[in-house]
Amino acid sequence: MKRILLFSLLSVIIVPVMAQTDKWTGSWQVISKPWPHIPAVIMDLQIVAPEQGVLYPAKIKLQYGQFTGVYEMLLVRKNDRQLGISRGKYPLQETPYKLGIWMWYLNGTLDYKDGKMYLNRMWEDQFGIWMRGLYEDGELWVNSKVMLRDFLYRDSMTFKRTGSKPLADSSVRRILQPETSGIYLGIYDPITATDSVIIMQVEDEEKYDRDTVTLLQNTRPIFSREEINDNNRRQQIRLDTGRNFFVFFADNYGGLPPNTGALYAKVDGKEYMFDFTHRANAFATFMVADIRHHRIDSSRLSTQASGRAITPVATIAVDTADITLELWDEQVEDNDSISLSLNGKWIATGFPVKKGLQQIQVKLQRGENTLLFMADNLGKIPPNTAVLRICFRDKSRTLGLRTDMRKNNEIKLVWE
Repeated sequence: MKRILLFSLLSVIIVPVMAQTDKWTGSWQVISKPWPHIPAVIMDLQIVAPEQGVLYPAKIKLQYGQFTGVYEMLLVRKNDRQLGISRGKYPLQETPYKLGIWMWYLNGTLDYKDGKMYLNRMWEDQFGIWMRGLYEDGELWVNSKVMLRDFLYRDSMTFKRTGSKPLADSSVRRILQPETSGIYLGIYDPITATDSVIIMQVEDEEKYDRDTVTLLQNTRPIFSREEINDNNRRQQIRLDTGRNFFVFFADNYGGLPPNTGALYAKVDGKEYMFDFTHRANAFATFMVADIRHHRIDSSRLSTQASGRAITPVATIAVDTADITLELWDEQVEDNDSISLSLNGKWIATGFPVKKGLQQIQVKLQRGENTLLFMADNLGKIPPNTAVLRICFRDKSRTLGLRTDMRKNNEIKLVWE
């Protein structure tokens, strides 16, 4: 009786957990053996649990004869039954030769049906990559290369599940954080948005040739399979609090391959372009814009600020209302972040201080303006430090900021 009761309790606990398992996450395999006298081509695919249900870091292991290739790539949710495949595959291992550009052939979407995944390619043909690299490693490996090239280019691929344990290693961070890893698999560096509403518009960088595109915001379709034409108008989009993944899919390559669509975005008055004609995106299936919006709790921040001492840094006379603040960390990037107010209004919160230069545009009022810099944290190496360059017209002034949890920095800008 006790055993029956224990089994029942375990069933109650385990079944809901299994029901919540993402259908894509885990291990998959496809095997191709067209002729009995040659080795099989084996591709193993490991997929990580998704970031916000959108981004799926993944790793491929490709084997044929003496060849072994291990690659990192990114899969992105397009809808309930499709994952888009990143153009880029970052090679961790390729021996005894390299496949190079032929990994582009593994593109399009993985379509889920009846517990299996099917490769749905976007065909790349006669675009100058068919013979590229065939003889680079000598003639010894030509036949082996041709076999793998044909497998990637034309073989039908059905992936069968081999396990449900997700990939969990250093690949995840490298794939999801291009701003620190330097590896581009379709995700652009993060954009911080203070305003809750941004402007977006779809454009065609060349001539209209029936290119169609899809745009999602955190899995929600803004439009689906829309042809780029003169009727595409600007629209205002409200951001979710936190991370907003805008995924821009190329649904086809149009009449003049590849897809030449572009996604224009205006965030906090600054313009951005995500463009399929860019060299790194040619023949890509998707691009991802990572826009981060955090609501400002003005009363809480003001209370924190009022409880700290103020250290005056400088008083600067300027000759324009339009000022650019350039901020960076010239020492060690250690996860410092700051909040910034102008004349008592918080204009940036949780702003990360990085080695790379970042800009904030501000508009002054006549007379004296007060910029207040407050540390959100101390990073890994206290205190919170940064270099600030204030740019106005053709002039600039560079200052050092040094804040902690007890004192803020204050700069006066006087526009006469």
